[in-house]
Amino acid sequence: MTPKAIVPVIDSMLAEIGGLGFIGLFLSTAVTGGPLGNVIGALSEEFLGDEELLLETFEFLHTFFFEVGISFFVVAGIVVGAVLREVQKLSEISELALDADGDGEVTLDELADGLNVESMIVDLDGDGVIDQYEIAEALRIVAANEKNVFFEELSMTDTERAGECLVIRERMIEQMGLSETFEIENYFAEVFGQELKKNVELSPVTWLPLIPLIAIDNSVDLTRDVVSAASSNAFESCGFFFASPWVLNSTIFLQILSLVWAIFNFWKFASIKRMLLPTLVKGSGGGEAILLPPRYEDEQLRKEFNSSPFIFEWAEQFFTNGGSDASPPTNAHEELFGAVGAKFKKSFGTSFQFHTWLTVALITYSTSQIVLRDGAALFLGAEAGNPDTIMPEIILWSIFTASSIFQLSLAPTTFLNYCFVVGVEKYTKGELIDRLLFDELCVLGNSAAALNGEEEKQLIEN
Repeated sequence: MTPKAIVPVIDSMLAEIGGLGFIGLFLSTAVTGGPLGNVIGALSEEFLGDEELLLETFEFLHTFFFEVGISFFVVAGIVVGAVLREVQKLSEISELALDADGDGEVTLDELADGLNVESMIVDLDGDGVIDQYEIAEALRIVAANEKNVFFEELSMTDTERAGECLVIRERMIEQMGLSETFEIENYFAEVFGQELKKNVELSPVTWLPLIPLIAIDNSVDLTRDVVSAASSNAFESCGFFFASPWVLNSTIFLQILSLVWAIFNFWKFASIKRMLLPTLVKGSGGGEAILLPPRYEDEQLRKEFNSSPFIFEWAEQFFTNGGSDASPPTNAHEELFGAVGAKFKKSFGTSFQFHTWLTVALITYSTSQIVLRDGAALFLGAEAGNPDTIMPEIILWSIFTASSIFQLSLAPTTFLNYCFVVGVEKYTKGELIDRLLFDELCVLGNSAAALNGEEEKQLIEN
């Protein structure tokens, strides 16, 4: 059964697919077979020398947009699957891997053992009281000894990720006075659902950046009277994508930009999440585990933290119309967002969505229009347009495709970390927690009523 929090996401995906169908209907009725057909045919005859070429290109564009749209929703479905898996694994792992004594409750000591937390001296003066100075020193020591956040996040196991959620749960119970029965997996399932619903809603403007990308690449086909890889004369373009400097250089630039973008998003969300996570330490000499506050509460660590290094600071402020200058952070949590400031939630939600969509578009074009076409030409022994460069072309665009697939592999973890960042501490959704607690009370009440009814029935029978 599909969790309630994910149902709106699926509904939104189906609605977007319906929108793509409408675009196809418009193109077929108003352009290729409608009143605009004559105008486009005349333009095609005037500038391309073939009345049908531009009309066929419109049909190709519609097909390509549909392929990209469907592929995007397939990837979104994979992210939904990863979210569901994370929610299901959380409860299972906490019971099997972290609940050492099998009593159904994961204590701080069990968390520390399950996550292999190292022992350290927190009570520096040994007076039995841990003051703010000792907390700050412990946080700084832990921060100084940690490894690179990017590779640490890549190698994180399911148990470690579940442990993070349970540490957040302990922090919420402590800060908000929640009961020990509070189920953090339900909270994050709702947060994931809310954020994912926004990320599968494609604005019509989203399709505009594809136009220059397709125009540059399709210039190779159009100059040889080829519409697409499905054309009967498609092999005449093989090798010229590599041999055309404006196509090769622009594609290399876009691929590098996309890779840097993916890695930066992944790193930024993971880095901020690390600052927002409570720090679990274990007292030296087999002492009890201690839950320290998140690092962002320490002023020194917060000042040393920079999530907008180098040129990224300029880029973030440019694309957010001033970023932190126009919308300064309103609390210590938002200070972690760097140059974006208080615009982080909206701007980086859009950034994640748009990058995922762009990566899907790059994969779809590289494979369907270049790699598969070149591969078919080599397999069939057909005459290629430029046989000297067809092999370098298929190798390079295959590398581009592999790079894009790697970027997509980062998407589920990037999205999960984004949800953590906008769902804890100052961004904790109090109304959502209240609703979950109310639902829990209703379930308990119904269970108690059912139990009482069963007991009453047995008494009557007896």
